[in-house]
Amino acid sequence: HKTERVIRNLDDVHAAMRHYIDAIPFGKIIATAVHISTDIHFCVTSDDEMSAALSRRAGAGQAERDVYASYINELFLAALEEHGDEIVLHFSLGAEPLPFETGSRLAQRTIAELGEMIGRHPRLRFQCLLASRHANQSLCTLARELPNFSLAGYWWHTFFPDVMRQVMSERLDMLPANKQIGFFSDAYCAEWSYAKAVLVRKQLAAVLAERIQQGQYTREEALSIAHEIFFESPRTLLGMVPA
Repeated sequence: HKTERVIRNLDDVHAAMRHYIDAIPFGKIIATAVHISTDIHFCVTSDDEMSAALSRRAGAGQAERDVYASYINELFLAALEEHGDEIVLHFSLGAEPLPFETGSRLAQRTIAELGEMIGRHPRLRFQCLLASRHANQSLCTLARELPNFSLAGYWWHTFFPDVMRQVMSERLDMLPANKQIGFFSDAYCAEWSYAKAVLVRKQLAAVLAERIQQGQYTREEALSIAHEIFFESPRTLLGMVPA
């Protein structure tokens, strides 16, 4: 299938990005989603660097791919930032391709690059859907320090009871309730989403019950925390409105 325009130079890149951004129905959706790959080295890339990389497109390798991705990503984030009060950028992280599926994999370098990326766009709200158990602690530190960054739910390779309980516990220790959302699902049908919601609720109940036993929370405080991360945080972080 042929496209209307082939990308050969910077003008083509900017035209393609304008076409893509113009197709986003701002004001009608609350979020858009992308995947951040740990295999890409994200950095600030100049027009000259992008032009030079485009001139090598026929023989492009990993270095050129990093330039293309970094340059286009910054154009995309800058355009979204102009609508920062209307939309949240969801990004998935920590699941990378295998021959037939994906595996949980995430480099520490990527987490550092994410912190810089989010810091460059303070008027755009970012929210992470994480598939890496070990990266949760690092991302919690970013969410503590970056006012426009929060965490949501348990995605793909972290959607297992033991993993969820650890992630929940770390977030309760490290983050205020208004920087985390207790449930996210990309399920293909309502029945699947409901089953996931039940599983998440049971794991959070177990984590909160243990803390009540230890004397860290009262029963009333535990119920309040559950209400905050399941109900209030989606309203304040995403602008969701109860039906």
